[in-house]
Amino acid sequence: MMTSESISRDIARILVWYPVRWSISVLPISISLIIFRLLGHVHYLLSRGKRNMLMANFDKLSAKTEYHFPAAETTRGCFETHYIDQLLVFLFSKFTLESINRIHSFDGLEKLEKELSAQRGCILTHGHFGPVHLPLFHLGIKGYDVKQLGYLRKPKELSWVGENVSYRLRQKYERMIPAEIIQADRFLGKAFDHLKNNGILMITGDGTGRGEFIGKFEPFSFLGQQMLFPIGPARLAKKTGSSIIPIFTISDKGRNRFVTIVGDPILSGSSGDSCEEKEITNRFVRMFESYLVKHPSSWHLWDEFSEGNLTV
Repeated sequence: MMTSESISRDIARILVWYPVRWSISVLPISISLIIFRLLGHVHYLLSRGKRNMLMANFDKLSAKTEYHFPAAETTRGCFETHYIDQLLVFLFSKFTLESINRIHSFDGLEKLEKELSAQRGCILTHGHFGPVHLPLFHLGIKGYDVKQLGYLRKPKELSWVGENVSYRLRQKYERMIPAEIIQADRFLGKAFDHLKNNGILMITGDGTGRGEFIGKFEPFSFLGQQMLFPIGPARLAKKTGSSIIPIFTISDKGRNRFVTIVGDPILSGSSGDSCEEKEITNRFVRMFESYLVKHPSSWHLWDEFSEGNLTV
């Protein structure tokens, strides 16, 4: 979810990164998640411009597609998901295998194990969906040889508080993730070697957000219009012989837990699949769309999705 710089935003940053963060450090993890959701709900109530823009977006989608997106409910959920995703870093120093198991689980992890048994490596393709760092952290703490291909960059036009408080402290916390982040805009030799050594590489399959493009993108039919998606994961898999498995992190029924669904491989390294890169990518797009219409408030990039906008 994109945000703009303002004095009120800087005040909110100071409150979140100091009194709220300090309080979270002494509270149980389950209570912390409730607080994150509550902060998202408060922002939903106070942010009239952002709220109305998202609600109008969902109303348009419901009118022009076969899908129905309850505007108010979905928008409120988007704010809550944003806060959980952004503030989850406060819990990184508290995570152990036992504690992370209480709030997160995997469904279908045996599919990953099966692909790794072929000794060809595996790409886990995910979207900006749910708490994006939660499955990465969990796989790392479980002892899997996992890395993330990401794009770590300082957002443009940050205020002094944005740069010296939130950005600086976020970097500190993200270094606690028990997995290396490989920069997507640099030489990818490390990513190739990692897959060749039967490692796991997580890659976002819906782009980088903020209208930025790294690598090659192609248009695909998505929610009633043509949208651009990266074919990089498919290209990397074809070059290394690795598998591609889509994963989706959603709220569990208890609303205070999350589950990462490990899907069926859209490319199996041991099958000799001869499909083209665009067809492999389309398999992910179709599966991603099916999860999105069931869990619309889990996606972070709705404010970048609008009629006629070809970026995700």
